[in-house]
Amino acid sequence: MAVTVALATIGAVATGLKPPGGDTDARRSADGGASAGSPAPGGPGSPSSPAPASADPGAGPGAGSPGQAGGSDPSAPVKVSVKPSGWDSACDQYLVDRPPSEVPRPPQVADVTAWASRLGAVPGQYLSIEIVVQGTGRDTVVLSGLNVRVARIAAPLAWNAYSMGEGCGGGVDVHSYNLDLDAARPRPVLSEGSIGLPLKVSEGDPEVIEVSARTTAHDVSWYLELEWSSGDRKGTLRVDLGNGKPFRTSAVKGRPLYVHPIDGQAWEPSPF
Repeated sequence: MAVTVALATIGAVATGLKPPGGDTDARRSADGGASAGSPAPGGPGSPSSPAPASADPGAGPGAGSPGQAGGSDPSAPVKVSVKPSGWDSACDQYLVDRPPSEVPRPPQVADVTAWASRLGAVPGQYLSIEIVVQGTGRDTVVLSGLNVRVARIAAPLAWNAYSMGEGCGGGVDVHSYNLDLDAARPRPVLSEGSIGLPLKVSEGDPEVIEVSARTTAHDVSWYLELEWSSGDRKGTLRVDLGNGKPFRTSAVKGRPLYVHPIDGQAWEPSPF
């Protein structure tokens, strides 16, 4: 099974990406990560000055939005694939550096990946993904921890926000975590009613872990680390957009928000 991610998905240090403006811009270091299930202390970090998307290594077409992604390590006994969580598609928002007249109408759920990639859209406020973890051989693998690493933090994108639909909601997966990207040290926190790590997986018995990340104050590039062990072997597997590219999520607070009525012909300013 090839390692793919249908989403706009690990080493012990951050990727070393520098935010636009040099080292004086606020960044969070890799030690901000912690094992899943730990309480997340509050306190937002300080945003840097806004910068053009072209200055950000993760800001190219489809950066931080649904697209091909990966998290494979040939030496690891596990592989992952990532896909949108699905239930919240109706309330997804995307930041796009274009006026409403140049943005196509909201696509069908199955076409959101291509829509966002074509526009260079960045998920607004939150990003919810499902990580499918499967063993690559006969041995059982224990998943013991899930960490988050912040590669870059900056001021929110000064782009227009576009809503994919009206209304949202849904249940909680069996293994579901919330991630507050505005916390001083972001970490996955187990959702109420969910069962956390450790988990056992094998080639014939995969598991799905849902992670819902949110920011209301920053533009954050981030990735995950999945800790595993099998017999006397252990390691970490990086989960990102593929080729070392982190996920990206930007706040939408204060940005013009547009909606597209179901029977409408054009984007309209949101009444809310």
